[in-house]
Amino acid sequence: MALAAAQVIDAIAARLVPLSDTGGRVYTSRAWPLAEADLPAWRVTAEDESVAPAGVAEPINAHSLDIAARAFARAASNLDDALHALAAGGLALLFAPTVPYGLELVGMQRQLATEGEASVGVITLRLRATYWVNPAAPETIYS
Repeated sequence: MALAAAQVIDAIAARLVPLSDTGGRVYTSRAWPLAEADLPAWRVTAEDESVAPAGVAEPINAHSLDIAARAFARAASNLDDALHALAAGGLALLFAPTVPYGLELVGMQRQLATEGEASVGVITLRLRATYWVNPAAPETIYS
């Protein structure tokens, strides 16, 4: 079994797989650059994670995991529109009932590969998930 944060990332990524625009291309551990031929695609990664005691009798900690869900696209024209369509489709899937781990949208960022003749861009959905874990059992989620 994987660390709790990895399980949360996998669950969030799985919600994006049905998006037809990306053809199931959703990566959670791909560190190398995506080839233009593999676009559009999603990359879902764990970012910062804060941990605090949950205040119960057992040593349970509340985890708040920041997640970056990045949609990459290539378009000869209307790149912004392509990115916005990916974000809209992704948000609809991520926040369809029942939303896992108290998932929240906390921000969005847009970036083009270069200015002017840019044909590749990324839109990042900044997300936050909350879950509870006993530090002695870091692979077991209590929520």
